[in-house]
Amino acid sequence: MNNETNYNVLALKSKNLITQYFKLFGLYFLFGIFLVFFKSKFPDLDFEQYSQDDIIALFANNKLKAFFSLVIIAPLIEEGLFRTLIKPKSYEIPLFLASITGVLLLFLLPSSIDWYYRFSIMLFAILASSYGYSQLIPFGLIQKIRLFLYRNQIIVLQITSVLFGLIHILNYVDTFQINTVLFLLIVPRIFAGHMCGMIKIKNDHLIWSILLHAINNGVVFISLLIMKP
Repeated sequence: MNNETNYNVLALKSKNLITQYFKLFGLYFLFGIFLVFFKSKFPDLDFEQYSQDDIIALFANNKLKAFFSLVIIAPLIEEGLFRTLIKPKSYEIPLFLASITGVLLLFLLPSSIDWYYRFSIMLFAILASSYGYSQLIPFGLIQKIRLFLYRNQIIVLQITSVLFGLIHILNYVDTFQINTVLFLLIVPRIFAGHMCGMIKIKNDHLIWSILLHAINNGVVFISLLIMKP
């Protein structure tokens, strides 16, 4: 009976994941229609000036690295940064700090180091520092932070969704800036951040937001694979 219950719970959570992805896809579709209408009303806005050249170049030069970056590393790191604060469990507060540490370390590592070593070092640093933070930060403080975030999970969801979108402006420009065109370009990321946060709340575990993020990026990867010889 216990195994059957676990199976039913897993089936329900898997259904939630699939439903959430199709909701996200629907939002993309509706926003695409809106964007066509918007461009027709404001033809002077230059959307062509911005493109994700780094991602396209990465895909063209090294498809294996592109796969790991988009489908594995980005979901792990970005969910660690943005979704650990939504309805968090005790271990997610240290994991949030560890994710920041891992990203900072990635920028500090020499670019001459092969990408797979860089990613491996970063992931190891996240695991090690997560344990370190869990030992350094008093458990009572972690619980207070967790309780505050738990009580305000909807507000945290909205804030982190917007921040998740804003950070993706760097996909289009080298330094952070904001204007009408850039904001419209990152609106789908805000949708994605919201949906990843919602699946975290519904299924009550970070792994589900990581999976939704990976599926979303995986569809992008497959699309690039189809379009680019």
